[in-house]
Amino acid sequence: MLRFTVTDTGGGELPVRNVLSVYLDCDARVPADSLTVTCPYDAALRAGADRIQAYDGDTLVFCGQLDNIAAEKNAAGVLLRLNARSLAAGLLDNEAEPVTYRDPDAALMERRHLRPFGIALMTQDAAPYFDTLRIDKGMSHWQVLRSFCRSRYGCEPRVTGNGRAYLNGEMPEETAVFSDRGDGIAYYAVKESQKRYRLLSEIRLKFQQANAYGSVLRNENPAAKGVTRVRYVNAAADKTTFATAQQMLQNSNRDSYVLRLHCCGCQLHTLYRRAVAEDSVLGRLDGLTVAQVRYAADARGERSEIVLIKERFDVADALHNQ
Repeated sequence: MLRFTVTDTGGGELPVRNVLSVYLDCDARVPADSLTVTCPYDAALRAGADRIQAYDGDTLVFCGQLDNIAAEKNAAGVLLRLNARSLAAGLLDNEAEPVTYRDPDAALMERRHLRPFGIALMTQDAAPYFDTLRIDKGMSHWQVLRSFCRSRYGCEPRVTGNGRAYLNGEMPEETAVFSDRGDGIAYYAVKESQKRYRLLSEIRLKFQQANAYGSVLRNENPAAKGVTRVRYVNAAADKTTFATAQQMLQNSNRDSYVLRLHCCGCQLHTLYRRAVAEDSVLGRLDGLTVAQVRYAADARGERSEIVLIKERFDVADALHNQ
């Protein structure tokens, strides 16, 4: 089981003893991980707990400020339940100062939007974004980072549960191999969902108000064959672009396929990795990435539920005129 320590409001560190249950949800599509730890009642933890850390062996896998400390007394005894989100929660909960940056770079993002929340930048890139980045009133620090990363790198930012930020879409090099045949990370249950209802077949665009929707971007994903689900994009009015339409197709393809695996033990290390599943019934399933790991530990033992999605589908890279 993971090992836990709590930092109190005075900066001292206390171990969390006799942990009864743990639930840790890490989702690549959600900025902050969430943790729930239940243990026997501890007056010191109840009175002064501020932050909680989780370790897999000697490796820090989670660090975050406690959102809720709940003491529960019933016929079974007195329990303490600790709920926390990882450091990325600070990016969601706090507004950024309204300002306009000129030619911002990753170092500026770290200094103004990461370091104040204890998050370390792992992306060392000195090249700036040669344009202005406007921060409007009400934007969170996370929204600022997303805007910068989409403009500079064309990707989403990523903040790990132990407080490390990757801005350029960098993925772990090692591929996670899952198998029900004993070769790789073993799993004891699998569920594949081909959600064809999420697929878009094509997007029709117009780029001038006076024109009809005469340009078509078709989905080349083989899974979309036979599917008719059309969307319209008025690029002239909505200030969207061809890239926006491409992203719409990518999103529909990504959301159309989910592979869910149930494994024994703690598999938090697989999050964000590219993945392959070797199944005795479904065959070889590749081109996947680990999007979510739900870790649980209680009287039934340790287990991980792993959600894999398609890393990328090819979509049309040219418009067809009708």
